[in-house]
Formats: sequence, C-alpha cells, structure tokens
Amino acid sequence: MMLKLLLLAVGALASQVPLGDAGSAPGAGAGASTPRSVQLDLSPYLNAKATSVNGENDGKGFRNGSTFPSEYLPIDRWSDSGVDFVLPDWSGTKDCVKADKQVIHLPDPTEVRSIHILGAGEDAGGFLFMETHETLTLTFEDGGKVHAPFEVKHWWSHHWTNKSPIRAPFHYLDEGVKSYNASHLFHIPVTIPPAAAGRTLTSVRLPGPAEKNALKVFAMSYVPVTSEVMAVQWARGTRRWENGHQIVEVLLTNPRSVSEHGDESSWIRDVGVKLQGETFKGLNERRVNRLMPGDEVLLEFEVEPRAGSSEAFDGAHLQVRYGDRIEEIPVEVSGVRLLRSPDYTEDEIEEHSRPGWYDGAKFGIFIHWGLFSVPAFAAPPQYAEWYDFWLHDGEKPTENHHRSTFGAEFNYDDFIPMFTADKYNASEWMDVIAASGAKYFVFTTKHHDGFAMFDTKETSDRNSLLLGPKRDILKELMTAAKEEHPELKRGTYFSLPEWFNPLYAPHGRLSFPGGPALNPFTREEEPFTGQRESATDFIEDIQRPQMEILVDDYDVDLLWCDIGLDNHSSAVFSRWYADAARQGREVAINNRCGVGGDFDTPEMTRFATVQPRKWETCASMDPHSFGYNKDTKDEEYRSAEDVVHSLVDIVAKGGNFLLNIGPRADGSIPKAQSEPLREAGEWLKLNGRAIYDTTPFEPYPEHNAAGVHVEFTRKPDAFYIISLKKPGRTLAISAPLPVLAGDRIVAIAPDGDKVVQWLYEDGTLVLDTRGIEFSDDGIAWVFEVQYADPRESIDESEPVHDEL
Repeated sequence: MMLKLLLLAVGALASQVPLGDAGSAPGAGAGASTPRSVQLDLSPYLNAKATSVNGENDGKGFRNGSTFPSEYLPIDRWSDSGVDFVLPDWSGTKDCVKADKQVIHLPDPTEVRSIHILGAGEDAGGFLFMETHETLTLTFEDGGKVHAPFEVKHWWSHHWTNKSPIRAPFHYLDEGVKSYNASHLFHIPVTIPPAAAGRTLTSVRLPGPAEKNALKVFAMSYVPVTSEVMAVQWARGTRRWENGHQIVEVLLTNPRSVSEHGDESSWIRDVGVKLQGETFKGLNERRVNRLMPGDEVLLEFEVEPRAGSSEAFDGAHLQVRYGDRIEEIPVEVSGVRLLRSPDYTEDEIEEHSRPGWYDGAKFGIFIHWGLFSVPAFAAPPQYAEWYDFWLHDGEKPTENHHRSTFGAEFNYDDFIPMFTADKYNASEWMDVIAASGAKYFVFTTKHHDGFAMFDTKETSDRNSLLLGPKRDILKELMTAAKEEHPELKRGTYFSLPEWFNPLYAPHGRLSFPGGPALNPFTREEEPFTGQRESATDFIEDIQRPQMEILVDDYDVDLLWCDIGLDNHSSAVFSRWYADAARQGREVAINNRCGVGGDFDTPEMTRFATVQPRKWETCASMDPHSFGYNKDTKDEEYRSAEDVVHSLVDIVAKGGNFLLNIGPRADGSIPKAQSEPLREAGEWLKLNGRAIYDTTPFEPYPEHNAAGVHVEFTRKPDAFYIISLKKPGRTLAISAPLPVLAGDRIVAIAPDGDKVVQWLYEDGTLVLDTRGIEFSDDGIAWVFEVQYADPRESIDESEPVHDEL
C-alpha cells in the first residue's frame, strides 16, 4: 500500500498549523495568574490514623504504631508550589487514606492538567529499599481509562535525608517514644498523560494494596486546564549564586489543553521575561521561544538587592515582552529570602540549592577502589566492596571463599600490605573518564571499612599514605584532573560510618554495628589498624574533621556521602557553602550526608517519571557490584549500548547518571569496563548536544509504542528526538510535540547533519528518513528540531514529495 504524504523540507504545511502574526501577544488580554487548584474531599475515604500528639496510636499508624508528630503539621489549609490543599482534622480518629484502589470522584468533572497528592509511603526507606512505583487510574466521561505513573517516597529513611515541604525532626515509635530520624510528608505531582487531552475526568482510582511502602494520602487536589495562555505556577528564591548574584526560579506554564496543540494561537511564542521588584533588581531577561499547551518552562533570574535592609521580595513582578508591548504580572516569591551575602548558619543548610553545572553535566563516573579490591569477591547479587561486612556477618559464600583462599587466621586488615596499587596511574584514569564523555567523577576516598585514600592527618593513621600503597591516592587523582582535564568537576565519596571502628560502637545500628570485628573462624578480636589513641569521639575526632579535610584540602566540587546515620555534617557544610560561594564556586552534596542534600540517589535503579527534585542514578558497569569482582565475566559488563540507552532514559526523566567502574587491586581498569565507556564517549562526542545542558520534556518524556521507542530532551531553541531503535524509511511519533511550521529537522550524522523532510498531521510527527544511511551497529539515533525564529517568514517554496 502506498502512503501518500506531503513532506516539506523545512516544516509542516501552514494550512495544518496556522501561524499568527509574528510578535503578536498570544492570548492577548488573558493576562497570567497562578493556576487555580481544586481540592478533593477525602473525608468519606479516611481509613487510617498516621499522626499523633505524643505517639498515641491504634497499633498501626504509619507502620507498627509509628506516627508523624502533629505539632509540625499545618492546620486546615496548606499551599505548596502554587497548589492548595485542604488538610484533615489531625485530632480526628482517622486522618489519611491508606491506598487500596479507592475511587475518588470529582464533584465537577473537567479536563485536568495535573493531580497533586500530599502523602508518603508507610515504610522506612533503607539500603536498596528505594522509592516505589505506583499508578493512578483515571476514568473519563467517555468511559475510557488512562494510567498515570508516579513514585512514592518513604516517610522516613535510615540512610538518606529527603527534602520535603512538611518535615519533622523525629517521629514517634510508640506513645512517648521518639526516633530522631527526620520524617516527611511529600507533595507528589502526577502528570496527566497526553492520552487524556481533551477528555473530561470523572474519577481517580488510587493504587494498592501494596505489600511494601503502601501509599498514605492526607490530601489531594487537581489543577484543571484553563483558557489562559500563560500562568505562573510558582516563584521561589534559592541559595544558588551565579556571577555573584542570587538566583530566583519561576515556573511559567501554558495551562491550556494539550488538545489545542494544533491551534498556534494557544501557544506562547517569542516572549521575553524579566523579574523586577521594589527591594531588588533583576539583571537578566529570559526568552521563551515557544510553549505549547500543557507545557511548562523553568526560568532562572539573577537578582541583586536594592539599597536598604529588606530581606523580602517586595513588589515582585514579571515583565513579559510581546514584541514591542510589555505586560506586568505580579508574583509572590516564596522559598529563600532575599540574600545580601552567601553566609550560612547550620540551621540554613537545608536551603542549599544544586549548582547549575550539576544540572547540565548529566553524566559522571563513579570509582570504587580500596582494600576490598584485593579479595575482589562476592556472591551475586551482593556487592564485592562489602566483603568486610559479609565476612563478619555469617554470610556463608564469603566465609567459605575466605577460608579456602586465605585461611582461617587471615584477618581483613591483612589485605593492607597486599594493596600495593603498583599499576595505578591517575592520568590514565582521567583519560578514560574524559573519553567516556562524563563531565564529573566521584572517587571513593573512604568506604565503610574505614581505610582512607587521602591524608587524614591527625584524625587517623588508617590511610594509603602510611599503609599499603604509601601514596596520597586522592591527591594524585585530583592533580591529574586539574592539570590535564580541568573541564571535569571533581567529586569525592565518603562513608559517614565505619563498620568495625571501635569508636563507632556508641552509634552502631543496622548493618553498621561499630566495635571491633571478630574473626569468623577463631572468634578472636581483629585489629583495626591505624586507629590513633588521641581520637576518642568518632563524630568529632574522625568523621567531621575528615570531611573538612576533603573540602578544604582537595578542591572538591561535590561531596557524595553514603549511609548517613549519626553525624555533624551541618557544621561542615555551613562553612563550605559560604566559602565556595565567595570564591565563585558552586558545590553540591547528595542526600546521604545526614542533612537534606541537593539531589536524590536511587541506587542500581532509576525513576520512570520526571521528578519534582533533581535525582541521580548510581549504578555500575558490573551488573551486581561497585567494587571489582574477579568472577564477573567480560561479557557480563554493560555494553556501550546499555550505557547510552540508560543515560538517555535517565536524562529524559530529568536525572543524572553516575556510572561506576571498579579497578583491580593493582589500579588497572579492566578493558571490559573501559572500552564500552570509550565507545559511549564517541557517541556523546557526536550527539552530546542532545544530552548536556538539556531539560526534560515534562508533558511526555518518552514514547514507546507501535515499534517506536524514542525519548525527548530540549534546550531553549531546540528539541531532540532520540530513537533507541534504528529508524526505517519513516519514523512516526504519535504524540503532541513542540514542533511548528518553519522548524528545521536534521539527523545528526558523523559526516554532518542531514536535513529531514517531515510532516505533522493528525497528531503524528512523521520523519522521512529515506536516503539517510543509519549504521546497523549504531547505538541510538538523534534528530534535532531547530526552532524557527517566529519573527522570520516561512519559505514554502521547497520541493514537495507526494509519494513515500
């Protein structure tokens, strides 16, 4: 069958996507406002009690009678990120809905842009117990159903600290019994899929019942579509500094229905936006090339305080420029106050904001190397770097391997003289990292066994300068990075606890007991080599000063902590953040430092949806382990295709990818790890414009249907279509995408970009890929949509092909 299509070399037919007057104000007269949210009445559905005044409970609570302290809860109504919620009566016998497929009916059915849940998962998060995936089932007036996925975070966690809008410094285990782990209620936004466009929503079915981490819902609202073309979802001050100025973020939305995608008068086109106020001066203008119905864009503005002492963003307003006309829109700036210096107190470190460089970097290399690289053993799916723990925790495969390979009298610290690092070459490592296309790296400076790879000074002699290699491993690595690859940001991994440090015993819990290890065969106490007698308090004499050494002496851009638990990290970061800002540097921490970090860290997994917070997947070239495992076969390591496909999927959902390598004990990197990284780097060298410094296409980050699997990213003036399958004669994507008449689409190719003819018709973008030779051994194929300048006229004189 012949498919008749009209294909223009530079864009779709003007008759299908009408163009307005260049520079005209879209939706003129409509103005802009914060989108109206509608609150759902959950009182008929309340079936659980998860908060308390003093720990009193019904035996269930969140889980096993534990409860959230009501003194930290807002009363009656609460707003966050431009969405209003009606809260339950906290003094009532029931205050939440434990999700169990309840059907919540909308009192006034309407088309909806997004659904918002105030809630949390009922279980505690922990090591490898990450966020859980759930789905809302949406039912429409036409009888159809659509599934909307989202992630559920735990209400508290053993090993990492979340940032949530409603937070308490403790929770109750039982009446009057407190656990000083921060507990949380989260604002969970759920994006409505494009399949719901133009349809009237009548009800929402909750997920459940979940065996683990069941969702507890305290309030629920939705944001309907409106006839306005522009709306400010929220504006918030941040602790980010760029060019010596504070950054204020504004989320601008087009709240119209995605079903109006084909009506360009419903798009925001070519507007300039400034932020100004009475107490501050905005320093830059942000241009929005386009914003289709249902889409949103995050704008960042540099501001400086005006004369005076006010710390409020008084009189804040947006100046929106449509051609020669300017409209002023009042906004309320929440979040961090107007700052006059980058100074921090320990109470303010939770306000820290992730750096811009980190958002744009997307890809980093993790390195796990240490004493554990000598035995290099674990029975999958266990981690080889946990050898010390498995050996002393009764884990039989490790015990049997240790006895047969090293003998019953051989203690863990006997690996120290075997860790010589004789083939370690920091320059070679840096070359591999740079060749991979990564923009930052994170090196394991001290794992849970307490053996440090840097100069720990007076805190401890358990380090690589005095033992084992007798070298400052970290200094060599950082020097090579600064001198040979200054474009790379430098990060250090640091374990807050130490498994068998005798001084950690007062803090020991879970898989981090503290106290000396006992030989699993002789039951004799093992030595903990390098401990100084002058150290008497683990937190203040070892953990805190070692963190300070890292940030002060090694020019660290990123401190990647692990495990959390007891700490005094706030003292380190309050000074480090301020010092770095004064030096014009932006630094970051993850969410495992014992305080709220700048990004979340799913491990060996990744999110399936765009998240409200920045996140980073940490995973390994080895399918099971971060540390080197000598039993892993070459063919079991990730391929270059797996690396790139994982990176693309993560970036399309708004995340970063921190991919680990595990060198051998001698410091050499197996080719089965380095070669796929180099191959992935070649792909990034060609296609990196679709990865670095991009943002996700939040309405629809991925299309995987009918044999087509593509993911999307974008920049202010371009949109990227990344196909994970080799395109055929055509590539047809049935989705509302930000593509308009006059846009130029090219296929990125080794011998130069190839112009692609295309057509957008009946909601499907069709790319004509005839004549483009795609390699059979390719990894992923990228198409760049180069946005047309709306101020320029469209040339429709290109040749037309009427047969495909």
